[in-house]
Amino acid sequence: MLAEDPNICVAGSNARKRMEAYAGLFDELHVIVIGGDGVSVKKSGFFLYSTRVSNPISCRWRMYAKARSLAKAGHFDVVSAQGPNEVGLIAYRIAHSFGIRLQLQVHTDILSLWYRGGSWKERFRYLLACFLLPRADCLRVVSQRIKHSLISELGVSESKITVLPIFQDLEVFRTSSPKPEDIARLKEYSFKMIAVGRFVEKEKNFSMLIRMMAEFIKQEPHAVLILVGDGPDKETYNVQRTTYNVKDNVIIEPWRASNDLASFYKCFDALLISSNYEGWGLVATEAMAAGLPVIMTDVGLAGEVVRDDANGRVVPVGDAEAFLAACLDLCEHPEKRRAYADAARRTIIEIRPRNQAEYLEQYRKSFEQCGA
Repeated sequence: MLAEDPNICVAGSNARKRMEAYAGLFDELHVIVIGGDGVSVKKSGFFLYSTRVSNPISCRWRMYAKARSLAKAGHFDVVSAQGPNEVGLIAYRIAHSFGIRLQLQVHTDILSLWYRGGSWKERFRYLLACFLLPRADCLRVVSQRIKHSLISELGVSESKITVLPIFQDLEVFRTSSPKPEDIARLKEYSFKMIAVGRFVEKEKNFSMLIRMMAEFIKQEPHAVLILVGDGPDKETYNVQRTTYNVKDNVIIEPWRASNDLASFYKCFDALLISSNYEGWGLVATEAMAAGLPVIMTDVGLAGEVVRDDANGRVVPVGDAEAFLAACLDLCEHPEKRRAYADAARRTIIEIRPRNQAEYLEQYRKSFEQCGA
């Protein structure tokens, strides 16, 4: 497996635990990670190798060289890449050169018009995905939305595709309680909204929420939106808070640990997702488990988990007026808010897979579709 998440190299991290659990499904799992400062691990069928980071080209070359040496030295049934991108291209070359079956994993809606329009980099990766995805022996995608786009736009056979989001243990989000200090800090606000994610504007579109708040507070002056996260566009959002005169109503806060975020959700009336594209949308299921209605653009799990006017609201991507109207509607109708929240909790209880054992079984089957 070829991966780009350096957290896999950190002992005890969720990413490492996930890989170690995957290793239990196979005789051997060899994972090569970009980054990680040369960390190497070998235990109970789990083998981890990492490249040292110098520049994007050399570390990918090192990944290719390591994968090639492993493929030469031993028999492998499948080579898997965690994206149909440059790492996916390396996996394709290894698979093609050594007669190994190829699995590609798709975590982002890479065929979205909004994705390919993000920058030259996203356009290049879109074109690369169009080349790689039809050539894979099997695909694991995180949403029905991505599956349908692969079938309709690239002609990929449905039999090759497994839909399986990243597993989440949502129990802490169901059972946590709000912290008294957070309740006290937010008690002056009449309607409280939260948005959580990386501060990457071309993907998350938090600017739309900041502009929306300038209109929202004309009707609800004591409303607040808290943006939780970090990323390259953080300063842009800080400037926009001043530009739109919403510094008292839009607050930016750093990332929180899962347990802390779970209790923090309980202090709010709604979660907002303004993304231009998503593969799935982990924060939506977290918030729903915590009993929050979700207002989101039509991306990721919208329609599959968050259903408009049933357990939340779904509006067109980039439609600021529709987003504002949906937020005001929930603000003005607390009974609707409660009904959506109750429906959201029920949805999460019914969602599959229910536990890690079910998830791992489906994960194993996603490799069996390669015919290995």
